[in-house]
Amino acid sequence: MYGYDYPEDASPFSFVTRKELERIAGALRVTTGMRFADIACGQAGPSLCVARATGAFVIGIDSSEVAIGAAKTAAGARGLAHRAAFLIADAAATGLRSASTDGVMSIDALQLMKHRDAVLAEISRILKPGGRFAFTPWVSRQADKGPAFPVDYGPLLHSVGLSVESCDEPSNWEPRETAVFAAIRDSAARLRMELGETVASMLASEADSMPQVYPLIRRLNIVARKRG
Repeated sequence: MYGYDYPEDASPFSFVTRKELERIAGALRVTTGMRFADIACGQAGPSLCVARATGAFVIGIDSSEVAIGAAKTAAGARGLAHRAAFLIADAAATGLRSASTDGVMSIDALQLMKHRDAVLAEISRILKPGGRFAFTPWVSRQADKGPAFPVDYGPLLHSVGLSVESCDEPSNWEPRETAVFAAIRDSAARLRMELGETVASMLASEADSMPQVYPLIRRLNIVARKRG
């Protein structure tokens, strides 16, 4: 279903494509000597790809101790341990200093977070003025129908000091996601071992519920810039 666009080197537990990762790497505008954060990094496959492509240092944040352990192993195996650090922390309270990152990314994670406003405020806090936040969310096609997703991230981002620079819907996202969710359902036991019970349960619940609401949602690639 993904073909060439499947980012095999990213080993993602997500729906991100090679094209999306290339776009994120360019959109963040980070390079050697800069650093970016990956919120809800999981095993960090996507952000390690971005770190390799840009030369920047990545700080992965995730609440799962199991996932962070796997991320550290992956960084070492890919020769990127010197350009990566990983922290066990809540997405809304990373512990990073204010204005300490040149960019922030987040892959397919905001839909799992109950307090998106607090998470977005934290992302704005840790970003330097002018820094970019690149992320891949789903939105509702119409208010009050389907999952409790925003219809438009623009107002939420604006309220925390971020302005949308680009917003696009990838082609063929729905059939790709259907195939991934089927694989998640078939791999429930392995995911519990690799990610821990809490994260694996969230993914399993998502795999059961999301395909039923596809007519009511859209997947987007959004890039926002911190004002100032």
